Amino acid sequence: MEPRVTVTPATVKQKAVVTVKVVGAPKTCRSVQARSDAFVGTVALTKKTKPLMYTGRAAVSGKAAPGSHQVVVGGVGCGKWTAKAKFTVPAPPKQKVVKGTVTSKVGVFVRRQPTSASVATGTARYRQTIGLICKKAGQPVAGNRTWYQVNMPKGWVTARFVKAQGAVPNCK
Repeated sequence: MEPRVTVTPATVKQKAVVTVKVVGAPKTCRSVQARSDAFVGTVALTKKTKPLMYTGRAAVSGKAAPGSHQVVVGGVGCGKWTAKAKFTVPAPPKQKVVKGTVTSKVGVFVRRQPTSASVATGTARYRQTIGLICKKAGQPVAGNRTWYQVNMPKGWVTARFVKAQGAVPNCK
């Protein structure tokens, strides 16, 4: 009987955990390991005797590319054999970006954190359109505590000098 590998769930997000199960591996194996380009590392599977199977849990990397991934399982001390299974990492949902326009005639600094004391990572010019990802409360600027997270350059801008062209969601 050829060894069979199953991976559950068949579709898994980045940074999640899958269960790898092997049925039909030779009884003489000293160890059985599973590996995939999407796993954080190689996983040693634990032997269970009734019925004979090997199981283990594998962490999917936060950098695993969306799409189909293969799991390869092999044994040590039980002859040459491998078994394969596939699972899918879905593409992350796209963030809705709301357009915003810089209203300050001198432009605005893009900061690492939502405070004017934070390091500037870039600037946005007067009347420039920027992408607003979400908003949260930060240091008040001229009485306005709202800061927007922006995508290019990545960072935060004060809402005091940016006019949103729609509803900006709260940051999670």
